[in-house]
Amino acid sequence: MTNVVQWDKGDVPFHRGAWLRLYGIPLHAWNEYFFKLCVMECGRFLRTDMCSLEKERFDYARVLVSTPSLDIIFVVEKLLIDGVLMEVKIVEEWGFNIGEDVCLFEEGDKHSEQSDNEDVHVDPDVHSNIDTLVWKN
Repeated sequence: MTNVVQWDKGDVPFHRGAWLRLYGIPLHAWNEYFFKLCVMECGRFLRTDMCSLEKERFDYARVLVSTPSLDIIFVVEKLLIDGVLMEVKIVEEWGFNIGEDVCLFEEGDKHSEQSDNEDVHVDPDVHSNIDTLVWKN
């Protein structure tokens, strides 16, 4: 006897991966647990990039989430940190393909860490536009 299972696309909810930048995190709260708290409303936390975990930069943290939303994520979360109300801006990286270690990449840097198997093309104008949008809003 053969069991036949019918699969309907409607049975599987759609989710997509989205890299998010978290701006405005104080240094004393810089850890993966806090990052997870920040993105709870954006989707399911998947992981933090290595640059953020190893504290190689502090202008923003970068995390990957799974989200059912097709909209670009841009939110401001108000969080109480040690009795002080702080705003953390959460901005989805969009408009270009970005590699896992892109925060190590600088223009003209021959020693940047990239995968040999993937082409990562970061348009510097787009990159600076995202940062500009964050600070204007």
